[in-house]
Amino acid sequence: MTGGNDSFYNESPTGAVYPTPTIGMVGLVPDVDLVVGGAFRNPGDAIVLLGEPTDELGASEYLSRIHGQTVGAPPACHLERERALIEALLEAIHAGAVQSAHDCSDGGLAVALAESAMMNQEEPFGVDVDLSAWERLSRRALLFGEAQARVVVSTPDPAAVMHFAQKHGVPARQVGTVGPRGGEFIVAVGPSQWRTPIARLAAAFHEAIPRLMTRVAISTDEMALAVSGDS
Repeated sequence: MTGGNDSFYNESPTGAVYPTPTIGMVGLVPDVDLVVGGAFRNPGDAIVLLGEPTDELGASEYLSRIHGQTVGAPPACHLERERALIEALLEAIHAGAVQSAHDCSDGGLAVALAESAMMNQEEPFGVDVDLSAWERLSRRALLFGEAQARVVVSTPDPAAVMHFAQKHGVPARQVGTVGPRGGEFIVAVGPSQWRTPIARLAAAFHEAIPRLMTRVAISTDEMALAVSGDS
């Protein structure tokens, strides 16, 4: 047990809490020099997607946050694909071919790309990505679907990453490049293109809690003034 988060029966003031079983895991890293983070590190590095997008959109953050719906089956999980992905990624890391690696979980591929670009608050990078290889998929599923067994990798040697992926039977494709520091976040799918300054995304990401707390403080002050005025 890691805490109350894995309870299958719980209530909040607004109603039932969804069951959220959680697995806590501990691992041993024999060489910390081989640890790579999730943040892009070098402009010009290739961005490679390990794994394959699907049309699955059920149980996603997109449906919950944008449409307020908690519906649909979660994406299928194939343990053999997960293992192959991990083995390919570890070999590429041990070969020195990987600068960063970020899973595509909450929020899907678009969120993973954005987080990798802006994770280092002091040094956000632009992104130039083309996902037209999956143009047949719906835009929502491609950008925000949470299909399993996928990792976004940045690398100065995409051929090496592709080699290890092929060795383990993992789908892999170079989808773009890391842009300049403070550049634009650009994603294209066929004729469609979305772009915004990475600074705008970074501000929304890193300043979300301070901004929320500021609004709460202002609301509290306003309430205090109103109460004092009524008295």
